[in-house]
Amino acid sequence: MNDNPDLLRDAAEVAQDALDQYRGRIEDIRPAPSPAPAKAEADDEKITMSLRIDSAKLGALKIIALRKRVRVNDLVLQGIDHVIALNTGLAT
Repeated sequence: MNDNPDLLRDAAEVAQDALDQYRGRIEDIRPAPSPAPAKAEADDEKITMSLRIDSAKLGALKIIALRKRVRVNDLVLQGIDHVIALNTGLAT
């Protein structure tokens, strides 16, 4: 083993340069942090939920929503209201 301080210093500098380059590449490919989701107001009694819909049904909903000139979310809410009204007699 060679105990030459100059050689060890050179090797340490080369290793540090390689590490700095690696860190730079990691910073370049790291995605930007996503914004925090908006908080619902405290007095809002609505609950946020997500749905898993197969692509064919979603496509049909999009076509109907375009024809009615509403958003798909509004169409889904109309459907929920319709099912509640049919099954309970309550109109929302």
